[in-house]
Amino acid sequence: MAEDNKKRERGADDFEDDFQEEPIYSDNETAIEDDHNDTIGLKRKANTEEQPKKKKKKQQKKKKVSTNPFDTIDIWKENTVIQAEYLADRQKIALPDLSSVELEEQQLPESALVKNEKFTQEHVLDALSNYIKFGVAGHKKLQKKPTSLASPVVLVITHSAIRSVELVRALKEFSKSAKIAKLFAKHFKIEEQVYFLEREPIHIGVGTPNRLQVLVDQGHLKLDNLELVVIDTEKNPKKFNIFDLQEVRTDLFRFLGSYIAPLMKENKAKIGLF
Repeated sequence: MAEDNKKRERGADDFEDDFQEEPIYSDNETAIEDDHNDTIGLKRKANTEEQPKKKKKKQQKKKKVSTNPFDTIDIWKENTVIQAEYLADRQKIALPDLSSVELEEQQLPESALVKNEKFTQEHVLDALSNYIKFGVAGHKKLQKKPTSLASPVVLVITHSAIRSVELVRALKEFSKSAKIAKLFAKHFKIEEQVYFLEREPIHIGVGTPNRLQVLVDQGHLKLDNLELVVIDTEKNPKKFNIFDLQEVRTDLFRFLGSYIAPLMKENKAKIGLF
């Protein structure tokens, strides 16, 4: 009798949270136990079905881990052979719609890259002026007053207006002979930059890819005297540089492919990764 009473006293609280007690119309405690067993069976089945899903999610997470060695290196430290391979890899990612023939036409030749292994100073902003001197043949002309309007000897390209301001400050040594052209958006309207370029002879311009492309496209910025393009490879807090940032890299490689690659192939200009 005691056991029968215990069976009758069992309620919904004795089962899973999602169990709903049904009214008993006959003496069928065994039916309730069968339902409970069925519920357990369904849960076991659901668990076995969920396991492959969890495995798939883990596999998807694993797939997100990059296996591209170029994603983790500090490219400014590498020799020109690796830098050329890196630039070709980043170019292909940035311009996926280009054919292999078009990519080859816009390829940045290894022979026209600055040999960073010969530059022994630290990779810091204070060394940027010396890096430019290192990359420009006959760099003493940068200390003299320029005579050409809108035709820089050096372009420094970076990923944002804020970073551009920092780079301009780092080049104050050169501002004694001529103003540094600030060729980036947000801080300046393009009309202001056109006005400046039409009136101020310059040696050096600092800017972002899109604004540089627009100025060259419209004929306001000329590349006749260009000898060196310095690309700032600083990494942001998420460890991305200008070649990784989707919002910048497409404009960067369009500009390099359209205007800088031809100059490099003619031995008129070099690229330095700083």
